[in-house]
Amino acid sequence: MALVAVLGACAPGAFGPAASTDPVATELERTAQVLYHRMELGRLETGVYTTNALIDVTLPEGARWTLQEFATDGSSYVLVLRSSRLPSMAWRVSPRGVSRFDPG
Repeated sequence: MALVAVLGACAPGAFGPAASTDPVATELERTAQVLYHRMELGRLETGVYTTNALIDVTLPEGARWTLQEFATDGSSYVLVLRSSRLPSMAWRVSPRGVSRFDPG
């Protein structure tokens, strides 16, 4: 029983940061996931990553994505999603997934 209690106490940290309760952060996280999945679908359809897959993505108020890196052969990319409604957080989107960071 003690082992279960100890492991249960460690579980939230074992699976990454706890989900945000801020509705703006939640909406931006969801948008970052949409950007990631659209880029993956674009790659599946065309064989390379292309930002054309993001043309019809609806962004939340104050949000914008920026292309920070893009391989000339379309094999990799890095997008950053930011919002004027939550300047203390940003999301990095790449073929490896989505991660939140402090844009400092």
